[in-house]
Amino acid sequence: MQLIVNIFRVVFSNLITLISNVVLGIILPMILSVQDYGEYRLFIFYISFIGLLHFGFIDAIYIKYGGFGEKDISKQLFKKEHHVFFVYQILISLIILGCSLLINNLIFILLAISIIPVNLGAFHKLFYQATGQFKKYSYANILYTILNLCLICFLITMDIKKSIYYIIFTLISYFILLIIMEVDFKKYTKGTVPKGTVKILDYNKVGIFILLGNLCILMINSIGRWIVQFFFDIQSFAYYSFAVSMMNMILLIINAIGLTFYNYIAKREDRSNLILIKKILLIIGVLAGSTYFILDKIVNTLLPDYVLSLNIIAISFVTFPYIMVINVIIINLYKARKREREFFKVVFSIFLLAIVINVLAFLLIKSMNMLALATLITFILWYVYSTNKEFKYLKGNKKEVIFLICHALIFFLCLNYLGWLAGFVIYLFFTSIISLFIYKHEFELLYGKFKKGN
Repeated sequence: MQLIVNIFRVVFSNLITLISNVVLGIILPMILSVQDYGEYRLFIFYISFIGLLHFGFIDAIYIKYGGFGEKDISKQLFKKEHHVFFVYQILISLIILGCSLLINNLIFILLAISIIPVNLGAFHKLFYQATGQFKKYSYANILYTILNLCLICFLITMDIKKSIYYIIFTLISYFILLIIMEVDFKKYTKGTVPKGTVKILDYNKVGIFILLGNLCILMINSIGRWIVQFFFDIQSFAYYSFAVSMMNMILLIINAIGLTFYNYIAKREDRSNLILIKKILLIIGVLAGSTYFILDKIVNTLLPDYVLSLNIIAISFVTFPYIMVINVIIINLYKARKREREFFKVVFSIFLLAIVINVLAFLLIKSMNMLALATLITFILWYVYSTNKEFKYLKGNKKEVIFLICHALIFFLCLNYLGWLAGFVIYLFFTSIISLFIYKHEFELLYGKFKKGN
């Protein structure tokens, strides 16, 4: 039952983040101009790539300590790893800051400054994840969310409408959170002398394939935005980013489940349980599509300027079942088995495939909707490959195919022929009925496991 407790902890923290993102996702486009909102989203987009600058070091930490308990760790070595990484990131930050000052680019200067809080913060949070300290991980998420929300709400109450101030206050939130996690680290390693051999290149060699694989995943999700950034105007980028941010709100919950499963799978890969979990994830992913209809109402009522984003959002939401299985099970299986090179090879191949599909979609019809459709096709193909070739025991059957096809048909029928409320009710009703009918045995099995306390 500890796994369930951990999932609820992380889901709760991500729900707080979700509420914050909903508030900011709705209020900021109302306060800022489309151009300023686009600039703010662009900075958030760029900062997601800051993690590349640890060159796999913290990914090696994540793999190294996966499945360990907090008490199983050598505090002396871990403290040495922390200190070495801290100095490592300071040097990288100074180099990039110097280059940014030379070209006199404020956004790049802020990005250089963000390296320390973002990457050192990630070091602590990945350690919490790997060792199953989800209580601390959840608190860190909640704290950052509340800090960021309060600071941005302060700017809103002051009627400040320049994107640069929102960027700076987001950066301040990262620094405050880092200070708090550093204090926790000092308590954990109190009285311990850093000792051991920590060669940066050795850690990079282990973690670089995970890092590059994660980069490919990030790029798969970002190809559409890159194309929109280069070939469309800033307003179009704002529309597309708004759609992606709406999707990411729901993915927060999906990622919460995925984070808790790495420690679980690293300890024991129970195939029968994973097959059951896969089916439950598909059901949750399908039911999550109902949130689109609520967003439809919110956008039409409060954000009419972003109505153009709704079609992109709709197409993106169909990917939920596939993304859930990929994020929660497939990716964690590679990491838990310590198959870093295979993980990178597969994800890099999917990335190349995504480029081809997105470019063809763009050349065929220069439409943001087509780019969203290209991303959907990419995830479907990735899901099919992984469950049929890499992890064959997760292969689906005819019932699964029927279930996923019915999901897509019901979704688009409700989307095109019903209003938001009727669409929400009808979609949720029929997908629930189909889920219960097709996966009746799985629901009975899951109920039995809960009853026994497994």
